Amino acid sequence: KNNKLQTPLAIGTAFFNIVYCSFFSTMSFVSVENFTAWMIIPLIFSFRSVNGFYYLMQAARLIFIIIFFSAALWKIRAGGVFNIEEMSVILFRQHASYLANNNSNWYSLVISYLINHQLFSYCLYLFAVVAEFIFVIGFFTKKYDKYLIVSFCLFACFDYMLIGINYFTWLPFMACFYLSGYRVKK
Repeated sequence: KNNKLQTPLAIGTAFFNIVYCSFFSTMSFVSVENFTAWMIIPLIFSFRSVNGFYYLMQAARLIFIIIFFSAALWKIRAGGVFNIEEMSVILFRQHASYLANNNSNWYSLVISYLINHQLFSYCLYLFAVVAEFIFVIGFFTKKYDKYLIVSFCLFACFDYMLIGINYFTWLPFMACFYLSGYRVKK
């Protein structure tokens, strides 16, 4: 509904989230990047017109594409994608203390297997880079957005299971991809 409180409430929510997430990431080990969706998505609701909502939603979609695609470019530029040992080393560094204390449960056996089998773990790393890189398609067309949603969801699940990084807080961006196919009536 076209309510007068919609714009100040949306901007206030975004501002509160920026301040909260900044303080939270300062006081904990969680990076502020995990809260990007919390800071950007409320701004979509600041416009009361359908056109304004649609264009801000498309802007949020493009911001996500830039962030995700640039992560793939960074991995290529840094050379990690050309190093077969990269994923094994990441897993070893990420889970060294866990593996030292828990060496007999199924999760530690999976992580140990991936550390010891560098080619298999590199294939998973390459899958992650490709999952990030294919978001470049979003700059040119919206036709494949449903596949980009699936790609991100797989990326988030595998990243959480293998490395322990929670990208599920970025799922609100996927609503921008889901709704991008709709056209604004003029």
